[in-house]
Amino acid sequence: MSTSSTFIGSLDVDNVTTSLLDEKSKLPLIISPRLDDSLEFLCHWLVANRPWVDEQILNYGAVLIRGFQVNDAPEFERAIQSLQPSLSDSYRGTSPRSVFAGTKYTFSAADAPVNYPIAQHCEMSFLASPPKQLYFGCLQESRTGGGETALCDFRSVAEQLDGSLRKKFESKKLQYRRRHYNEGEKWTTDVGSMLSWRQMFGTSDKSKVEELCREEGAPQPQWIGQNKDTFFQEWQDEPFVRHPVTNEVVWFNHLQVFHWSTFPCELWYAFCRLHDVRFLFRSIFFWVISIIKYVFLGHRMALDLRFGDGTDISVSEANQVRKIIHKNMVFSSWQKGDIMCIDNFSVSHGRQPTYDLGRKILVAWSTPINKRSLQLPYIEEEDIAEEVGLTKESEDAVIFDDKLVPGAVIATPDCTPVSTLTRAESEDLRDSFALSMEKIARNDSFLNVSARGSVGGCHKRNKSCPVQHMDELFA
Repeated sequence: MSTSSTFIGSLDVDNVTTSLLDEKSKLPLIISPRLDDSLEFLCHWLVANRPWVDEQILNYGAVLIRGFQVNDAPEFERAIQSLQPSLSDSYRGTSPRSVFAGTKYTFSAADAPVNYPIAQHCEMSFLASPPKQLYFGCLQESRTGGGETALCDFRSVAEQLDGSLRKKFESKKLQYRRRHYNEGEKWTTDVGSMLSWRQMFGTSDKSKVEELCREEGAPQPQWIGQNKDTFFQEWQDEPFVRHPVTNEVVWFNHLQVFHWSTFPCELWYAFCRLHDVRFLFRSIFFWVISIIKYVFLGHRMALDLRFGDGTDISVSEANQVRKIIHKNMVFSSWQKGDIMCIDNFSVSHGRQPTYDLGRKILVAWSTPINKRSLQLPYIEEEDIAEEVGLTKESEDAVIFDDKLVPGAVIATPDCTPVSTLTRAESEDLRDSFALSMEKIARNDSFLNVSARGSVGGCHKRNKSCPVQHMDELFA
């Protein structure tokens, strides 16, 4: 394949191949080179087909660009900026990260030990304005078991959540308490506590930190501790949002990351999948440590989540969410040069633990969007009924899309109204309607034949674009 500065073939969508990694979940869509695997071609192709790639990210939730020559962080950033020119270097997440040399927007995925699992989450979901899209790249894959950046469709998680638990989350909401020390901790299983507030904001000036919080619409920090040098925030948030484009309901919070039971549970899941006894022993060990630390000694996570009324989320409730997530997870082993593009408002990501110290994954993200207008207000059914002037006794009414809709029995009269048309007028109306339907049928038939001729006849995309094969995929 080509390695020169010029590229082979056109920049059409048909000059790449597409496939699916997982036929069941349709996640992610894979884009691979057909003729030219050079970085030059990839960058020009992404610029030329930016709307089409964005559409696939929206439709599938994630797109994996695989098989192109992306060898270092600057080349990764160049490819990503060809797809998304508006990247952000502002990071208010919880994992310690460092920027790669020669780049402005490309960071290490997480500066935490590679044998630490990181549970599924939508990036910075707890912020007022999280990034819309997320981009991972692989410079060195794991050569031993584990190390995948697994994916999960969080729309499915919202849909499959038990009704009573979902109602509890919707009504109580979530309470976040965030704490970062002047210096990050080193010997801990709480990844969030490894990040100091100075590293997170890029300054040691408290007034500058407060100014940045105001500019970003974040809760104003309090300075606590003996020396008043511990950063602390507290706020309430919704557990669900609606997707900014599709309006689908999405599980959108960090409960499954920052519950005290997460670390040993994720190690257990890793053992069950990989059958590496090291993960089993570590799971047992950290269960003991976590119970002592968080149950008996009363410690809290760096990003502590509770119900909005301040009550704890139980291990049983966290496990219900965790089981649904693992049921819907998709695993893909990294290959060098891979670029994973993720819709951050529908699909989560997380790191599987490994013992390969050479694994090197990088990440970039788009500019943020405000999620406040996307959050779901919780409305009691009784309140909806009062709002539209109905009561609980309206047995024929139903709740539809958060609205109380009268039943058909109430809205329909007891008998069919008598027609005021004469017999001749009725026959004329019937003949006119039949003629109109015949014309519509002829036009529709012509359009269908034309569409079939252009798609099934000679259009090359029929061979490479999965959109044309939807019937086959769902058969």
